Amino acid sequence: MSAHELRREVVLACAPARAFALFTEHAGAWWPPERRHTSDPTSVIQLREDGRFFERAGDGTEVELGRVRVWSPPDRLVFDFYPGTDRAHPTEVEVRFAAVPGAADRTAVTLVHRATPASEALFGARAPRYLASWDLVLPAFVRAAELDRR
Repeated sequence: MSAHELRREVVLACAPARAFALFTEHAGAWWPPERRHTSDPTSVIQLREDGRFFERAGDGTEVELGRVRVWSPPDRLVFDFYPGTDRAHPTEVEVRFAAVPGAADRTAVTLVHRATPASEALFGARAPRYLASWDLVLPAFVRAAELDRR
């Protein structure tokens, strides 16, 4: 981990294709309420192949959270991330989904959150908050995959 990069890894109880779908299409079902950007704890959060990454509250309020740059199911997702900065100074998040060798229906998920040239000067000050957020978001993702199997 460098001064301009954070890394987290978790293992999910599902196949890579399902992990990718849970992360992109169903984030609103498991994303922690304390890390949402509208006041609606049941808001819709989606990352989409068309590039959109947003949160939509029940009243229709939308918050653009970033922009999907690479959509490569079931292996890889890369998106610009606006929280903590803005559209002009995005950070970048790369998420990789890999089957765990010898473990049927297990996926190793590696998340790397890094500065971009536009956000490099801001990243160091924001990194502790990003880390705290991912340390809430990723365990919720793991729990969602466990519940999804039942």
